[in-house]
Amino acid sequence: MTTCTPDHFWNGTTIGCVPELAPWLRDHGSLTRRIQQRCGEFRVHNLFDGLAPAICDESFLLGVPENQRAYTREVLLVADNRPVVFAHSVVAPSHLRGAWQALQHLGERSLGSLLFAHPLVERKPLRYRKLRPGHAMHRRTTVALGAILVTLWARRSLFVLHGAPLLVTEVFLPGILELNK
Repeated sequence: MTTCTPDHFWNGTTIGCVPELAPWLRDHGSLTRRIQQRCGEFRVHNLFDGLAPAICDESFLLGVPENQRAYTREVLLVADNRPVVFAHSVVAPSHLRGAWQALQHLGERSLGSLLFAHPLVERKPLRYRKLRPGHAMHRRTTVALGAILVTLWARRSLFVLHGAPLLVTEVFLPGILELNK
């Protein structure tokens, strides 16, 4: 049996990413709001919400047993009909009856509309990672897009409400750079 530990490759640096992507990765505000300010039409395309196996390091960060399923929500953030971010959120099922109960009722609304509107939500420091094709989050992203992408950059945030952690991973797709223009 494997013992899960935090993935040490998620760190606090964006060294190595293209310069135009770094401001997107480092922004501590609402990613949804930033995208909305740079496009004509914004929408959330809900791909999945329900119980699913958590990635090993997610289990560790959420404080749940390695083999336990977690409530998972996966969406594409779409700007002007182009997917720009694949977002993956996980929370322990026990927290759906408490702090994060609103999560399962978001539908096509962005998670940011919930996180940045609640004054008691605490955001831990952003962490970053260059995702290569073998990484589980890379595989989930390419399945969602139906396209093979060589390298992707992602950021991760742990949000805490009343002691309950919610882990959000945002994978930046090539279309995000079009919003800089």
